[in-house]
Amino acid sequence: MDNLNSTVEFGHSLRSKFLLEDDFIPLNNGSFGAYPKVIREALNSYREKFESNPDLWIRRNLGIDTTGINAVLKSIIYESGDKIIYFSTSHNAVKNSLQFVRDRIYDKLELLKVEINYPISDEELISKIIGIIQEEHQKPNSRIKLAVVDAISSVPGAILPLKQILSILRQHNILSVVDGAQSVGQIPLDLKDLDPDYFVTSCHKWLYCAFSVAILYVPERNKKNLRPPVTSVYYDIGFTQEFSWVGAQDYSSYLTVLPALEFRRAIGGEEKILTYCHDLAVKGGKLIASILGTEIMGPEHIIPNMVNIRLPVDISNERISVEVLNNLLFEKYRCYVLPYKHNGYWYIRASAQIYNDLSDFENVGKILKEICESFNNMVK
Repeated sequence: MDNLNSTVEFGHSLRSKFLLEDDFIPLNNGSFGAYPKVIREALNSYREKFESNPDLWIRRNLGIDTTGINAVLKSIIYESGDKIIYFSTSHNAVKNSLQFVRDRIYDKLELLKVEINYPISDEELISKIIGIIQEEHQKPNSRIKLAVVDAISSVPGAILPLKQILSILRQHNILSVVDGAQSVGQIPLDLKDLDPDYFVTSCHKWLYCAFSVAILYVPERNKKNLRPPVTSVYYDIGFTQEFSWVGAQDYSSYLTVLPALEFRRAIGGEEKILTYCHDLAVKGGKLIASILGTEIMGPEHIIPNMVNIRLPVDISNERISVEVLNNLLFEKYRCYVLPYKHNGYWYIRASAQIYNDLSDFENVGKILKEICESFNNMVK
């Protein structure tokens, strides 16, 4: 590893430590992440070790519990009248998994959507959840089996009051499945304190691990009820064995967790990384908003290392689409932020990472202003 230490300055000086193209402005770490070059070196090293003795590495050295929300949703046994709570801001992949379970496996299962339209306070959100639970409890033969909850929603990128939500679910004997894909590396987590029934997170987005690295946290009380989505040779032998065999299919990626944590310590540690990225997201978001003459999506306490900024364009303008915006950003302007529609407006989600600085946000703000003005002039 390079001789990095706590005095390392974040920003463009760290671009050389990553594999990112020099002439591209990356403000979308929240989608796919980016790992440093030292992780690629570790990844290649582990792959070589694996190939030198596959039997040893799969049968003796691999014992990693990893999978996704599918394993949880498809392991739970549902009965007629059962219902699942989910959020309108849940990731599309999660919504699709819920629909699959409802349509293909348990046709009498009902999905209950909590509509979230920002700006919304934590109190309003909690009130909506309690309202749905109370309404369902008044119906005969109605049972809310579980709730799928975001720690940080993807679009919009916003922190949810997870601890409060989980407490309410426990009070009503509702199983909790937390989609924490965006959480590790963005916010502090104490899973023993939160005590979810199931918690899934990705490590490649914000922890600097290789792609496909994920963690499934399951408290002891629920391990006996969980099966991996792929059934293999260790079926019904035990939780660790079943999931370890599935994890072995992508053996080398999982082993980059320790090098990633070492890299994070070497450049100053968790607090330094989280503080820099969060502060840059807030400052950068406000800078883009000031250039566009709009505002960031708040309140500020919901902002992780991703910030949402409203675009000054009419949502009814049919010339604007995600595909058109993506093409412009990639091909003409050589930058990327995530465009999306929410609550009657166009927004972009901009991510802050240690290889970014305020100039990235300023440049992207000017680009977005030029794009928006061109669409607005077409309408005129």
